[in-house]
Amino acid sequence: MGRRYYCDYCEINFIDDLDARKKHLQSLHHIKLRNLHYESCRDPETILREELLKIPCRRFAQYGTCQFEGNCKYTHYSPEDLCYLRQQVEEMQDKRRKKLEELPEVPSIESWLQCHYEKHKEASDIVTPFWTYHSSLESRNDLPPSLAKFKQEHFVDVNFEEWGK
Repeated sequence: MGRRYYCDYCEINFIDDLDARKKHLQSLHHIKLRNLHYESCRDPETILREELLKIPCRRFAQYGTCQFEGNCKYTHYSPEDLCYLRQQVEEMQDKRRKKLEELPEVPSIESWLQCHYEKHKEASDIVTPFWTYHSSLESRNDLPPSLAKFKQEHFVDVNFEEWGK
């Protein structure tokens, strides 16, 4: 027996054949259910923007149903529904605006650089060595030159040889 394909949108099983799957995925029933599913995932702001551009569906207004449902090029929202959507969008925008107002004020680059410069200007008078040695290594005299303790005087008058000569 062949493999079975389960469509989550339509909640049906059928044989997983290329032609059968292609035929199902292009069927109006599947497309309608897929669009209804993804419409439930859209945010109110997008729905409102799209529905305000459409004119009301006469069939939906007269009979309460429309055979095209999610594929209809006319709006199925009543003016009250659109008003409710508009309120939701305004509430979401107010929440976003309040969050932005609650964020701390970010200092300008100039003020940050000034503070950074002042901190490091005070600390630049003090010279500290950039290296530390373990206390057990300091007392040993048999260390190779690469592990011997450096002194600051070693770096004052250094004659660097040119490599490759």
